[in-house]
Amino acid sequence: MVHGERVRTIENRLAEICANLPNRFVGVLLKFVVQPFGARVLGPSDKVVHQCAQLVLEPSAARERLTPDIAHVDDDRGLARLEKAFLLVTGSEEVAKKMRAARLHDWNEAVKRGVITQSEGERLAAAREAAAKVIEVDDFAPEALSPIYKKSADVHQFFQDLGEQRAAS
Repeated sequence: MVHGERVRTIENRLAEICANLPNRFVGVLLKFVVQPFGARVLGPSDKVVHQCAQLVLEPSAARERLTPDIAHVDDDRGLARLEKAFLLVTGSEEVAKKMRAARLHDWNEAVKRGVITQSEGERLAAAREAAAKVIEVDDFAPEALSPIYKKSADVHQFFQDLGEQRAAS
């Protein structure tokens, strides 16, 4: 059973490679050489995968059905932070498009030039801040992560003791 799954996975990967080659002629020729009868079981096409991804990347009824429990988290960690950032970023997409069209990166400058309003700028700033919170990483001191971490003076002493032990033996 496991062997059959591996063979099917290899067949699917080869079919995907052939289907996604930029030169269609080479892709068809390679598929004919490698898999003259085609793959037995194919997964979804890239178009279908992209459409499914769009369901969760944009606010929609389908996304609500797929992620119903995220909205009920009340803390400011993990999924709640991600959901908050998602809603703020998707809610400020039109503002971001206006700024890209004006080739501006700073929302204060866009407000000064009249490209966006003050409230739109604040909404965009809140979205950017929420997105930054989602992708920020925790910062830990090395000694907090590893029990074998030694400070530089301890390391120096360790090697000095090791040298003395070797010299004595």
